[in-house]
Amino acid sequence: MRITHLTLASALLLIPGLAAAQVQPSATGQATGTVDVGGTFTTTDGDEARYERYRDTRDGAYTSLSLNRETGSYLFNASASHIGYRDQRYGVEYSRPRLDFGFNWVSVPLNYSYLTRTPYATNGATLTLPDSAQAAVQGPTNAANDGTAVGVPCAPGAPPATCNTPATVAQAKTNRSIYNTLADPFDLRHTRHTALFGVNYAATSAVDLDVKFVSSMRDGQQPWNASFAFNNAVELPQPIDQRTNDVAIGASWTNPKGMVRVGWDGSWFNNSNQVLVWDNPIRLTDFTNGSTVFNCPSTGASGPWDCNGYSNGNGPGQGREALAPSNMMSVVSAVAMYKVATRTTLNGTLQFTNQRQDEALIPWTINSVIDQPATFTNFPQLAALPRSTADAEAQGVNALINLSTRPTRRTNVTVRYRYNRRDVQTPIFDATEYVRFDAVPEEIEEGVSPQFDNSRHLFDANVSFTTNGWGTVRAGYGREDIERHGRGFADVGENIFRLSYDAYSNQFFTVRGSVDVGRRRGTGFVETGIDYESGPGGTQPTLRYYDEADRDRTRGSVMVTVMPAETVDVFFQFAGGRDKYRPDTSVPVDRPGELFGLHRQAVTSYNLGANFHPNEMVSLGANYGRDTFSSLQRSRNANPPPDPQWTDPSRDWTLDNDDTVNNFGLYLDLTRPLRNTDIRVAYDYSDSDNSFVHGGPRIAALTAANQFIPLPDVENTWHRATADVSYFITARVGVGVGYYFEKLDVIDFNTIDTDGPVGFAPATGDPRLDWLGGLTLGYGNRPYSGHTGFVRVLYRF
Repeated sequence: MRITHLTLASALLLIPGLAAAQVQPSATGQATGTVDVGGTFTTTDGDEARYERYRDTRDGAYTSLSLNRETGSYLFNASASHIGYRDQRYGVEYSRPRLDFGFNWVSVPLNYSYLTRTPYATNGATLTLPDSAQAAVQGPTNAANDGTAVGVPCAPGAPPATCNTPATVAQAKTNRSIYNTLADPFDLRHTRHTALFGVNYAATSAVDLDVKFVSSMRDGQQPWNASFAFNNAVELPQPIDQRTNDVAIGASWTNPKGMVRVGWDGSWFNNSNQVLVWDNPIRLTDFTNGSTVFNCPSTGASGPWDCNGYSNGNGPGQGREALAPSNMMSVVSAVAMYKVATRTTLNGTLQFTNQRQDEALIPWTINSVIDQPATFTNFPQLAALPRSTADAEAQGVNALINLSTRPTRRTNVTVRYRYNRRDVQTPIFDATEYVRFDAVPEEIEEGVSPQFDNSRHLFDANVSFTTNGWGTVRAGYGREDIERHGRGFADVGENIFRLSYDAYSNQFFTVRGSVDVGRRRGTGFVETGIDYESGPGGTQPTLRYYDEADRDRTRGSVMVTVMPAETVDVFFQFAGGRDKYRPDTSVPVDRPGELFGLHRQAVTSYNLGANFHPNEMVSLGANYGRDTFSSLQRSRNANPPPDPQWTDPSRDWTLDNDDTVNNFGLYLDLTRPLRNTDIRVAYDYSDSDNSFVHGGPRIAALTAANQFIPLPDVENTWHRATADVSYFITARVGVGVGYYFEKLDVIDFNTIDTDGPVGFAPATGDPRLDWLGGLTLGYGNRPYSGHTGFVRVLYRF
């Protein structure tokens, strides 16, 4: 689904825009400006937060103020809009012949949901649940107290489990978690506040000095996944308290032949919540059965932990994870441009970057049963971290050179070279011994952290030739080489060929077209494991990530514009592309073909529209577009070696993902059709149908066993309508009324509501937060319709 959001401010600022076009700065230096005030009224049905999303449409006063003054020695502008709301904006500009100063304050909310609920209580970055509720959930265990769930065997001799019969499944859906009655509603949102100060001073006619400071703060909450293992799904509101301060200082020198600028940029990110701790909803205490029946072959040791930490929930009473650390970045840069000859220009940029952070590292585990001397007898490395802080640092070099020349009046040549290198200085961290899911201490092969160094070279050359009245032909070639460490391919290279044509010779007809073809291949494949049984990170050796896999790419576009008269234009646009990731299995064993991962993807886009403006009073237009997206990927559902599933092709499955989007737009502007009256009307429509089609032998086998449920399509339809009528009573006073409407209908299988069909919701009611054992916030894609009306008075002076 693709939706273009229009902020309410832009919809409501039509009158000030008209006033600005009519009021010119006073030649005598007298102050001018506008006072635009009124009332805003909003009603919403459904997901109100998604209607607002990046704005604040609460009922109340609407304000937009501006003050301007221009004299022979300075220029001053100040503005403020939506004062006191979460999307308020302020600005000041002051300019003299040798000095420019600017200040801006912008607040932008991100409203996730006003329907969310959570039983978690927040204390900083620690989220807790009532101990009594945790104890009640943990209580129903078997007599051995080994964490096995109580249930009736589905068949004689089967291990304890709950029968997966229709009756028990229906009962599980009906039952409500103990946390349901403890959950409190809250608005899930955060707001970004950004302040910018900028000063530019002309020290001499050739030398300029500039300073800029930007401070951005985010506070609030966002949805966060904090699950335990695979069966204990937990979603909670992650507290956000972050600030980023950026400083830029530069000096530039210019003359008729060229310019040079040197500068320094510094950025400091501070996160007040660097460690997130949350309670486990199904355990109050860390797992402490002390049993020796759980013999873990992978660790060579037994108890007191349960080696099956993947699925049964036997582990810690709390979870802990590291969030984004506070860090800093410093960049020293130089930019230069030189006119080599009348028609030849050379310019370039050189940057040296340093990034670092040295925040404290969290311990191996929060599970007190594992974090004890008895455990360290078998796992001595877990007694202490290799180092207490991150000691993380990376250095980078970025360079760009551009050459543009016109050897003849009709010929133009451009050549560009870009170089990027990132060198990680962080010492290797040994995590050969670690704790999986805070439940199982074990050892893994090659558990050291890679440094992920990389470098990139990009060469690009283009030649264009303008014919005598028949347009311009362009041809280009590009070569990109990337070297990565710690990834599947050490080296990836791509050749790109481009061809385009622009026709400008006819005032009634314009054609533009382009096509480019790319061929990417990787070399130096890095294998881990033994005898190519597994690829990097324990993955299948034939898995390729889409950004490094061998790929053939074709892209093209064409635009045709017809202007039969000065008052009419009709246009047609097409753009499309196809990526094919080649599964070549004929190569030697040290370079297996790309069998798993993304195989192909394609994108097409059509747009057809017309604009008609018969006179200065009337302007109208319409457009229709259709976009399609498709992709095919392949995977294997298998256990790692030595399980024979690892090489069993009958375990393969595919996913064909297709999305079709239709867009339609219509607008009508009437300027002064009646005395001192302006009317503007617009309507936009979009619909999307996103399908997920699974296939392959594994899906066929599950379907035959009645164990596969296909995913339904995700569908949505979106409408937006705006209307504005303004009337100027006098040259200085005007009134306006407006209307803004937005509606979204959506069907999403990922949204669970209490009043919708099981699993697939029209999603119109209260969200369910305890679906099938999970503990979620109830955040999801839900429909809404919203109406915002405004009445305003404008005074200009």
